[in-house]
Amino acid sequence: MLIKRHLLATAILGTTLFAGASHADTLLDVYELAVKNDPQLKAAEATYRANSEAENLSRAALLPQISGQAYIQQLDSTANSKTVTVTSGAFGSTSTSIIDQETKSDTDTTGYAISLNQALFDLPAWFNFKAGKKLNEQAEAQLAYDQQSLIVRVAEAYFNVLRAQENLNASLSEERAGKRQLEQTQQRFDVGLIAITDVHEARAVYDGIVAQRLGFEGQLAIAQENLSILTGQNHNQLWNLKASFPVTLPAPENRAEWVDFALQNNNQLKVALAGSDAAYQSAKSKKMEHLPKISGSFSYSNDETDGTRTFAPQGFASVPPESDSESEVLKFTLSMPLFAGGAVSASRRQALGNYHAAQSQLQLTQRQVVTGTRAQHIAVSTDVQTVKARQLNTVSARSALDATEAGYEVGTRNIVEVLDAQRRLFAALRDYSNSRYDYVIDVLKLKLNAGTLSPNDIIELNKWLEAEKIKQG
Repeated sequence: MLIKRHLLATAILGTTLFAGASHADTLLDVYELAVKNDPQLKAAEATYRANSEAENLSRAALLPQISGQAYIQQLDSTANSKTVTVTSGAFGSTSTSIIDQETKSDTDTTGYAISLNQALFDLPAWFNFKAGKKLNEQAEAQLAYDQQSLIVRVAEAYFNVLRAQENLNASLSEERAGKRQLEQTQQRFDVGLIAITDVHEARAVYDGIVAQRLGFEGQLAIAQENLSILTGQNHNQLWNLKASFPVTLPAPENRAEWVDFALQNNNQLKVALAGSDAAYQSAKSKKMEHLPKISGSFSYSNDETDGTRTFAPQGFASVPPESDSESEVLKFTLSMPLFAGGAVSASRRQALGNYHAAQSQLQLTQRQVVTGTRAQHIAVSTDVQTVKARQLNTVSARSALDATEAGYEVGTRNIVEVLDAQRRLFAALRDYSNSRYDYVIDVLKLKLNAGTLSPNDIIELNKWLEAEKIKQG
């Protein structure tokens, strides 16, 4: 079942739910725009409409073929001829007479014909029809995958902007702390409390932080551009992920259950399976090309001619060339290829090769689905532990920085240790933020592998965003 209607329903529902929300763009807002404007999805939908005609095209060979024609013909002609007559008289005398004759014709002919052809026994056409049905199933599965893939692409682009923004915010905070540390170090040096070496150390660290911040600004600009590709619009404000967003293990936790479910529902696997079945039916069709075919036909035609035909000179009659004819033909035809230059055998071998290739592609896709699902399940499980560890690391890094700064004030720690502690804290904050976004994306990818991803996942995820305006760039 395609999720196309589901997408439209979701768009309407989302517009209703968030009509009165902030002007900042939510994940659902961006997704709805992407459904309407993403060129990749538009191309996928157009490809689906084209490929879904395979069943209709293949069915046509099994259905009656009716054709009709009508014509009007007008004929104007003039013909001249001479007739020579030789007459023998008495005593061997002869006489010769020459007659000039002119014939003029002016006729109108109208006619029409209707013919009907019907395949009575055509196994190649039958198996081509079965192949067309499989190609239609393949087109549906491919569109369903493309629609699910859009969800991942939108979420990944959206959270990459948030990721880049938070990395930049942490870097800006680190830069302010580094600048403040540099100023304090300079003041301590000016009053003779520390050596110039500490000033150089603080300046070197500060310069490195500035360079890092410039890099994060570039990453944010790139992430914003990648998001605008999906919607065709710029998004200057996005809702942020709540700190209370739950990070839990995938349900069910049993990895084998996810793999089994994916083998039944993964849309890429359905595409490969339908392609293999279509190739098999096509191979059977080509194999049957050696067999006889029986077809029946019926045709009816009617022709009418009206006009004048005049003979000259005077004295010859004028004849109206009127005629009316009709015919009905019922015919049964038995045809069988005897020798086609090897084309029939070559087509059979070609179709068989395509079927073997499709089987291998199906086997490869099955392995990729199994390993991909396992890998994504491992990634999500790892992300859960990583998020918890990163969160604890931020607490530890902050406590370590406080202790190091206190030691620096009493002279038991040097400036290098303070700067290192600051870098570790801001790195821990960035790592924690990134690990949460990694978890969100990996969960969506796991559902994509399992074939369960739907717009409802966007709606549910959108509930965990807060309307905090994020100033970009």
